[in-house]
Amino acid sequence: MPVTIMVPAMIISGFAVAADRLPTDLPALLRRALPAPFTTAATERLGTPSLKITPSRAADSAWDLSRAAAADEDDRAKILRADWHIGIASELPAGDLPLGLHLARATAKAIAETLCGVPIDLDSGQVLPADPVSALDEFRLADGWLGASLPPYRNAGHCPADDDDIDGCTCVDLTTRGLHRFGLPELEITDVACPHDVAALNILRTTAQRLLPLGRHPGDHVLPSEIPLTGEDFAAFWGARDPMWDDGPVPVRLIEESPRRLSIRAPDDFPGTLNEWLWDELPPILHDLLICEPDGSPTPG
Repeated sequence: MPVTIMVPAMIISGFAVAADRLPTDLPALLRRALPAPFTTAATERLGTPSLKITPSRAADSAWDLSRAAAADEDDRAKILRADWHIGIASELPAGDLPLGLHLARATAKAIAETLCGVPIDLDSGQVLPADPVSALDEFRLADGWLGASLPPYRNAGHCPADDDDIDGCTCVDLTTRGLHRFGLPELEITDVACPHDVAALNILRTTAQRLLPLGRHPGDHVLPSEIPLTGEDFAAFWGARDPMWDDGPVPVRLIEESPRRLSIRAPDDFPGTLNEWLWDELPPILHDLLICEPDGSPTPG
């Protein structure tokens, strides 16, 4: 059955900074922190729905920032002892993507850097990555915009399946966090066996990249139940120029679980299980690549 994606005319995104004090002069702070071409845009939006700053005492905060995923223990300690939560809300028309989101995130980072605080992406539930704000003229989904990460391999030691058992378990469930700020439904892939977790994550990433252009066009988009994923899609996720594989596209089946959530499955004509499809039908790079720089330099999974 076809799948319908409804992209709203306006999207809402949010960030927060956990800090011990408040900024005193936000326009001056942004003029110092942002690259010159973007300073005017940010200061003009400041105080409007597209860039609204709301501080609150941590004890009275609307956000439980203690749940944010932080790889750095110092960041976690700062979040837990912060006196203030500074919200950065952004309500944007679909046509303002991705610049409006870039400006909101850069503002959160600038405030955090000035106050020695911790910037948090409320949509993905993650501490923001330490990429430079000077890259506002570039966009790649891999720069922390898509909250989806691997669980502990082998279910933290609790999985009894053998490493070479293709269908030995169903431990891994992966769901995106943050696609809704691009007007898109979140994606999930479930019942994956532990040895295929990287491949499942990369299918999730590539599908998100394939759907991303729809977010700039409000209204209903009717898609076939199966869509092709290409080496160009996977490259675009990382911001790389060359296709990540040279063979033909990989078809994936989309199932509408709810109006704002789609499930990814094996193609309808594949005779085996999801895990057999992940193992047999995907280009090898989807099993191997966990991190990649824009120049195409990989970090194997």
